[in-house]
Amino acid sequence: MQLHTSFTHKPNRQAALDALTKVDPAVYSKSRNFLDGAVTGLSPWITHGFLSVREAARLLMEKHRLSFEDKLIFEFAWREFFKHVHGELDDGIFSDIRQPVWPGRYQQALPNDIREGRTGIQAIDEGVRLLYETGYLHNHVRMWIASYVVHIRKVHWKVGADWMYSHLLDGDLASNHLSWQWVAGTFSHKPYVFNAGNVQKYAQHWDCLGTAIDTTYEDLENIARSRQDAGAEPGAPIHGMCEPAVFAFETQLPSTGLRHNTIDLRDQEGLEAAVNIIGNFRKVRLIHPWDLRSCFELKQENELRVGIVDVAFHDEYRWDKARWEFVLGALEQGCEQLWIVDTDDIAHCATMLPFFMQTNPGFEMRETLNPGYSLMPRCLPVGWLAEERLLPNPVRFQQSFSRFYRETTHMAGSLPEAVHGDILME
Repeated sequence: MQLHTSFTHKPNRQAALDALTKVDPAVYSKSRNFLDGAVTGLSPWITHGFLSVREAARLLMEKHRLSFEDKLIFEFAWREFFKHVHGELDDGIFSDIRQPVWPGRYQQALPNDIREGRTGIQAIDEGVRLLYETGYLHNHVRMWIASYVVHIRKVHWKVGADWMYSHLLDGDLASNHLSWQWVAGTFSHKPYVFNAGNVQKYAQHWDCLGTAIDTTYEDLENIARSRQDAGAEPGAPIHGMCEPAVFAFETQLPSTGLRHNTIDLRDQEGLEAAVNIIGNFRKVRLIHPWDLRSCFELKQENELRVGIVDVAFHDEYRWDKARWEFVLGALEQGCEQLWIVDTDDIAHCATMLPFFMQTNPGFEMRETLNPGYSLMPRCLPVGWLAEERLLPNPVRFQQSFSRFYRETTHMAGSLPEAVHGDILME
């Protein structure tokens, strides 16, 4: 039995479109829960904006009959639900939304045996290996790892979420952190637990018999609500894997053709250089790491394309080398410049903004909820371009996905109306 981990996530739009042509929604619906099932592998391209869920749905409808009842559309909607919650709660998604299922103090550091993939539970250790080697995990494996980290080992969900995010090519703060909260029970009505039988059903090649998870769901839920930390398995390996290093932007840059065109707006020389350059253009299109489709679109006349990197964001949310290469690989194909800013340096931003407001070109940037990048107008005179959505934003905050889906699909009408209508992110 082979896992669906052989995706090659190249940093270009054509690779995303080619992968989309291989998706069969009917087969996906039947087999998606199995580790060797027909998962799509689209998430890294969707997270980084090579492809939107609305566009993916529209292109799939050209070959397949689809409606809001189809499982693939349902899963697309989860991503938009998480964005809805992020938009409502802002940084609140990084704190417990509900009370934890156990009132005690969770660990604030990830144990080394988990980090090194040597817990002695194959579903966990193999999952960690795949995370490090591919930057991609089947959703079941993500849930298993999260459940084990939080409920069996008593590690706070945010510690695990931050760790996993740093190694995922498709790491989306809302989807990742709210999913960990859902597993933890701080964004759901009960903790998510799994046992060896569940692993055996969906990943038959992983044997977890005789381990801490080889018990009943009732027992596992009691463990989740207790202070018991199972620890590593007796006889677990002493040596494990080496976790790939994660970097802030400036501490590790892969070789890129953009580097000689990189301008640091945090110093006066860089600021003046950028102002001189943009005087020759009518429009400056700022492209951040979640809008990479813009790297491959037809450029307008007198338009300067600039990749934008906020060091404040990447100092807090670090990526491994594979993800940096994925993002910078696209930016170097589609941008003439790469500008570095620091949205945390409010004083410098206040100095910088008037410089650019006196220039001729207009500045455009795609809306984003990512911290730091969402504050770009404090540094640059940005005009926001609305983010494309499959579903409209609900009138009221919906913490329940079922209520969110029911309300938004009713607002949209039908799936054809949703993919062809004028729905933009508010």
